Order: sequence, then C-alpha cells, then structure tokens
Amino acid sequence: MEKPAHILIATDLSSHAGKAETRAAMLAQSLGAGKLVLMHVVPRLPLEALTNILERTPLETEQQLLDAAYAELKLRADRLAAKYGIATGTAVRIGRPHVEIAEEAEALDAGLVVVGGYGAHLVRELFLGATAEKVLRKSRRPVLVVKQEPLSPYKRLLVPVDFSPCSVRALDWAQALGKGAEFTVAHVYEAPYESTLRYASVEDKVLEGYQAAARQQAQDAMRAFLEPRRAAGTDFLQRMLHGHPAAGIRELAEEMRPDLIVMGKHGQSELEELLLGSVTKHVLFETRCDMLVAPER
Repeated sequence: MEKPAHILIATDLSSHAGKAETRAAMLAQSLGAGKLVLMHVVPRLPLEALTNILERTPLETEQQLLDAAYAELKLRADRLAAKYGIATGTAVRIGRPHVEIAEEAEALDAGLVVVGGYGAHLVRELFLGATAEKVLRKSRRPVLVVKQEPLSPYKRLLVPVDFSPCSVRALDWAQALGKGAEFTVAHVYEAPYESTLRYASVEDKVLEGYQAAARQQAQDAMRAFLEPRRAAGTDFLQRMLHGHPAAGIRELAEEMRPDLIVMGKHGQSELEELLLGSVTKHVLFETRCDMLVAPER
C-alpha cells in the first residue's frame, strides 16, 4: 500500500479530541505522510445562536469564531509538528461537520481521515447519529475512529473479513498500520437459511451436516484469501467462528482486547451498501478499541 500523501484529522478542539490528534500525528510519522492537516468545522446553528447572544452582525461573529479556531488549530499543529517531526497544516470550514469533513478530504486527496470517537458532547456521541458514523457514511476515504489514549503504536490488531474487496483493503491497511504487531484475521460464518431450517424442524443430523459444509466452505475461502500474503512472507493468526457476524466480532474483541479493529466499510450484500454496513456499524458502537474502516478503493 502506498503511503498517504496527506492525513486529515478532524477535531472539535475539545479535550477528548487530543487523543485523535496525537494518534494521527503518530501515524503521519510512522507512515511517512506528506502532511497532517488539522481541521475544525464551525456548525451553522451555534453560529446563528452566538450572533444573537453576542449582539454582533453575522459576519462579525463568523470572523471571530474563524479567527479563534485558526489560532487554536495553529497551536495544536505546531505542538504536534515539533514533537513528531512532521509537516502540518490547518483548515477551518463552516457548515455540517460530516459534510465538510468529507469534502475537505476529497479536496486534500487525503489518504486517511481521523476522527475522535467522542467529542465535546459525550452523550450525543453515543447515539448512532454521531459525527463519527456520519463521516464514515459520507466519506469515500479510509476513516480511523480513535477511542483510546494513544500510549504506543498499535500492537494487537483484529481484522474481521468476509472476503469482499473491502476486506482486501482492510487487510492492506492493517499491515501498514501494525508493522511488527500481532494480527488476527477472523471470519464469522453463518450457514445460509440456517435459522429457517431450524424453524422448519429439519433433523439435527441434517442440520449438523449443513453447518459442517458451511464451515468447510468458509475455511477454504479463508485459505484462498490469505494465501497470496503468506506466499509473500506474512503470517497471521486465524479465528473462525459460527454465528451472527456482529455478535461474533464483539465477543472476539472482548476476548482479545485488540488495540485496533480494521474492517471493510461494506460487506457482500447490496443492502449493506445502503446501511454503511450493518455489521461494521454495530462493531463501531459496541467495541471500545480504535477502529479503522476501509472502503473498497
């Protein structure tokens, strides 16, 4: 995988955002990115409210907020540049955060977008309408959601795969971000129409044979998926689980306690293309570690 020319870190300038900013700087250093750009979006609604409170014209209020944001971003950018020896830049926009972040990523041709899992409004961020999920839904770029304190490089990675093109990209990113780390590639399979067969009172022996065939098919697919990388000298731990993918990944994450989960933005089905990827969304909100979501290309 080519090193990203630029990494975009979206920050709301809260204390929580410092985690994401630091992790983004660490990655810019380790990946050899050309520049780390710190971005802040001033939302429209607070801007309108502050105009009334401050008793100033909209233009005066807007300029005051922009100046304050640029000044704070510059301080943070300079601090990261000095500590990690990287080039930094800043960007400020006004509008809907997830829309502006996605547009800035495209304009910058960012190789990676980094956002915090929690922001200034912690309770709001716990709902599925959080900025992080909206950025994931909107952006066509790989997105890293940072939830944990970045105390060291990633050491233990979990890469759930369904053998789709997005899973290929996810594994590429995992290898780039976790050099020298422990990798576990996992697949959670469920035999097609298995629940329907149970309701239809199919004999246990028949159902067990059906499940065994599904497991063998999944194992063969995993072998074919990893073989090119093994031939190139890369090795992985493997886990194969039976059950619902979201629940299986969550349980595996609780058992492994990885530093980072890397998975594809979409799965195999057309329905998941419309939903961000229902499994991806559940894993994002039901696990505590950082998570990188990779699109197909």
